[in-house]
Amino acid sequence: METLHENKSFLLNTLSTDTSIVLQYVLKDNIITSRDYNNLNQPKYAQEKIIINLLDNVMNKGDEACHKFLKLLQHEDLQETFPQLKELFTPDETSQKKVRPATASDEIHEYKMSSEPRGVCLIISNMTFDSPLKYRHGSEMDEVSIKRVFEWLGFTVEVHRNQTAEEMKAILRTHGQKHHQGDCFVCCILTHGTTDGVYGTDGGIVTGKDIFSLFSGTSCPSLINKPKVFLIQACLGKLHQQTAKPGQEQTLQTFDDFGIPVDEDFLVVQLPDEPYYRHYIWRNPMGRYSVRFLCDLLKIYCPE
Repeated sequence: METLHENKSFLLNTLSTDTSIVLQYVLKDNIITSRDYNNLNQPKYAQEKIIINLLDNVMNKGDEACHKFLKLLQHEDLQETFPQLKELFTPDETSQKKVRPATASDEIHEYKMSSEPRGVCLIISNMTFDSPLKYRHGSEMDEVSIKRVFEWLGFTVEVHRNQTAEEMKAILRTHGQKHHQGDCFVCCILTHGTTDGVYGTDGGIVTGKDIFSLFSGTSCPSLINKPKVFLIQACLGKLHQQTAKPGQEQTLQTFDDFGIPVDEDFLVVQLPDEPYYRHYIWRNPMGRYSVRFLCDLLKIYCPE
């Protein structure tokens, strides 16, 4: 299963050129059922969507189905149709794309993600601030994009707008103290920030410790062994990012670690894409490019 996860993008690009042949082969090999075939082979679906659904279907069936699918991809007739597969299964030990049959030792822990709802997605979206902090243009669209995609993923979404630092801490404490019945917890904080933490609308600072410590195994036992995802979108300093000419190196200042937890089951994503640079976040009225890109990836790679 892990082998398919690692090569999902490659297989998506390769097999999307002719999905009908792929579906015929996996059906013939009894990797999928006739019902699966009919559900996958929908005219309304784009080629890429069909392959994404197929890969998710196979991985959901477990290791045996994944092994059969990998073996099928080595079939001579199939590789004639998709010659890129030969590169994927090359015997060259130095090839980064080389695939070998997955074994039990290759597998990593896979979280249970079947509860309905999946869990809570908490969004704290600060747009209007006391002087001298300025209004965050485009943040409204970021909030809408995140809310929409996590509702689509089956989460209960809770939105709090324009909160002071103390109000933010109170909201976080409430969620840290509650009993979480879902399989996952997501927290999205959209605001201004500094190297010391993120700002409330009153200019007060919420530190990393204020955020993450509330969801540790000791503080929030109902989230033990469950993924805790934090998406932090905040400017982390006052330096504008400058464009470097080709061949010209830039000296970039890094910000201090703002308390990212060492506990298990935490995933902290700092947006934008340059999480360790002190830069203003560039946004437009349609929202941050990094937020839109993240939401698009979730739509593509997360199964329905």
